[in-house]
Amino acid sequence: MIIRPQDVDPPQAYKLLISIVVPRPIAWVTSTGPDGTVNAAPFSYFNAVTGRPPIIAVSVAQRRSGPKDTARNIEASGEFVVNIVNEAMAEAMNRTATEYPYGVSEIEEVGLELIGGETVGVPRIAGCPVALECEVLQILPVGDPPVAHILGRVRAIVLDDQVPWDRSTGVAVEDLRPIGRLGNNRYARIRDVFEMDRIPYPPPEGD
Repeated sequence: MIIRPQDVDPPQAYKLLISIVVPRPIAWVTSTGPDGTVNAAPFSYFNAVTGRPPIIAVSVAQRRSGPKDTARNIEASGEFVVNIVNEAMAEAMNRTATEYPYGVSEIEEVGLELIGGETVGVPRIAGCPVALECEVLQILPVGDPPVAHILGRVRAIVLDDQVPWDRSTGVAVEDLRPIGRLGNNRYARIRDVFEMDRIPYPPPEGD
């Protein structure tokens, strides 16, 4: 079967894509509005771009009425924080996905606790194992209607005290316990982890 996106309804193409590109990490983004209101919203079009310097990307789609609070706030302030969602914070994250009116703080509605930023003027969410404090490098409009594809340079990685850091291997997924987004309203936990060593070329003699 060959499916050409232009030949099917856009919602069908969208649902097909997000059911295939899985699991996707979730960026629980906190941003601050011009009046100081702190906004929190999850986005699963999120990933690392490069490590030198550390740069991440988050794509924020529009509402029917226009840009979402997150995109507006980030464009205005030039800063944001990506909070990594673990299993314990999954329900709270889902509640912040509700489309509240502009200016309504999901933080207050859901009852989240905030911790002030270390290098940015945007707070992070208490209870998340990791927070990436970012400054905006570039915002690219992509698609129709345009999605705000936000490139952010990571100014600080804030680890919870319960998440150990091994300088050789990083953070163990067993300590992070992140959840991933699947298609529709489905999510995944990481329970089955396996390793595969890189195979050198030419392979060692005798292999």
